[in-house]
Amino acid sequence: MKSNISKKAKFLGMLVAMAISSFSSVEACANEVEDKEVVIDNTKIDKKSYVKALEDINIYDSVECNNVIGTLEENKDLPFNCLWDEGFYEVEYNDSIGFVECNKCNLISKYNFKNMVEFMNDCTMYFEDVNGVTNAVKVEKQAVGGLVKTVGSWSLVYMDDKLGYVKSDNLRKLTDTFVVVDESDLLLYLYQDSQLILEAPVITGKEECETDIGDFKVYDKKTGYTMHGRDKKTGKEYSSYVDYCIMYNKEHQEYIHDAKWRSKDEFENRKELVRKKGSHGCNNVEDITARTVYYTCNIGDDVIVRP
Repeated sequence: MKSNISKKAKFLGMLVAMAISSFSSVEACANEVEDKEVVIDNTKIDKKSYVKALEDINIYDSVECNNVIGTLEENKDLPFNCLWDEGFYEVEYNDSIGFVECNKCNLISKYNFKNMVEFMNDCTMYFEDVNGVTNAVKVEKQAVGGLVKTVGSWSLVYMDDKLGYVKSDNLRKLTDTFVVVDESDLLLYLYQDSQLILEAPVITGKEECETDIGDFKVYDKKTGYTMHGRDKKTGKEYSSYVDYCIMYNKEHQEYIHDAKWRSKDEFENRKELVRKKGSHGCNNVEDITARTVYYTCNIGDDVIVRP
């Protein structure tokens, strides 16, 4: 038994080492950053550089810092253009350009993959650390990552700034556009063409009307729609008008929709109120989020609701 495990680990170590040796670091030095194709095991992946804030920072209209034109929030990023000698990164901002201080952010790289995949089971991903040691990390069911390529019965996947191998039978290919609702963080993620294009707050079902966990498909979309239902606890009937409704759970009539009856403070403090003042099972989002999801998603697109 030990001999089989040792051979397996050695084989995986060789695969991971081959992949990572040709995969450039996520964090990069300004002078080395350039958008190009990265080649992993003869597979080309498009790379683009971004500036990621270490804290909430100002975005200026010039390196003279005369006017603040916006804020880049902590852990958020903007596309990187170039480095200025004055210690500023030039970034793409609101269809124009802006400038942020280098010492308050990092340069990172993002990669475009042909496919995004969902982990269908709790499983193990094998990757190599900076010391060249092959490690195993547990990946939970319903996590998503970028599929680089398949090698035999193994798949090379990029997720959470790690590149590693997992057994291919643990994965399923996702649609080009898909939604992830994370009930732990109460956040909605919208992906398109292997890129995260939207991250927004969401209020899910209250205690007696918890939102179903699982994998679904968008089966209908409606605008100017009045929803009807009955409160599971009180039995009282209700009706709610929404501008944008994305329907994905036909059995229990759970949708993604705007909720004009909710204030901005409710979305900001959603974790304190969701258990008692959550929805009847739907995913309440702000107007701009509902509109974006409505016009981005198509019938048949994947919707993942995870705990």
